[in-house]
Amino acid sequence: MISVALRAVRFRGLLATLTQRELQARYRGSALGFLWSLVNPLLLTAVYSLVFGWILAPGRGNVPTEPYSVFLISGLFPWLWASTALLEGTVALATNSGLIRKAVFPVELPPLVSVFSGLVHFLFALPVLAVALVVGRGLGYPVGGWGALLLPLVILLQIPMLCGATLALAALNVLFKDVRDIVSNLITVLFFLAPIIYPLSTISQPLVVKIVRLNPFTPFTEAYQAVLFFGIAPSASLWIHMGAVSLVTWLAGAWIFERLRDTLVEMS
Repeated sequence: MISVALRAVRFRGLLATLTQRELQARYRGSALGFLWSLVNPLLLTAVYSLVFGWILAPGRGNVPTEPYSVFLISGLFPWLWASTALLEGTVALATNSGLIRKAVFPVELPPLVSVFSGLVHFLFALPVLAVALVVGRGLGYPVGGWGALLLPLVILLQIPMLCGATLALAALNVLFKDVRDIVSNLITVLFFLAPIIYPLSTISQPLVVKIVRLNPFTPFTEAYQAVLFFGIAPSASLWIHMGAVSLVTWLAGAWIFERLRDTLVEMS
């Protein structure tokens, strides 16, 4: 587990180069280029805002949080980073089999590249959120605030969680090809079991609340909403929850990866 972290730090320059190459390759030949990192989440925001903020909410007589579109993207943008990292990280070893067969190539890097390339997209989307918060304040909504200064800490806590998860999933996918399809479906389930399109406070059934809190993305979603939308510091219990999830996921993911390392090159 420690060796995985040390190798990632040792080859951080190569990790940065591979991340840059991944970003350039993704948008090569595209007319919009990096603007797609904004178009895709904004399109999802428009759809979810229409469905949950206008169509369904009036029927319930309950609009969860106003302005709803701003509340939505404060949790949706970080989720898109996480879900993309997991989906791409799961197949990273299979799609980079030519690289990892080289004796000197650190096999940990391809899954980690998916985490950091997704982080770059998330950071590119933050100005959109900032503009939305400014507009919301201008319209009289009590959104945003000094809590946004704590955003880097939330991001730093999420990185080890995503790194651990992608390492484990990438290694398992080499052995069991069904992992990719399982992850794809599981991500859909986790999305609706995270308080992204609804605040946790609107759930009235205690059992459902407990299920939602078991979602490893729930504390991070609440923290992003706290610092970005509400502009406040997450509670101490939320920091502890995020730290515990991140630590356990990293340790478990690194352990699984180390146990399977010797078979990864042969089977990729």
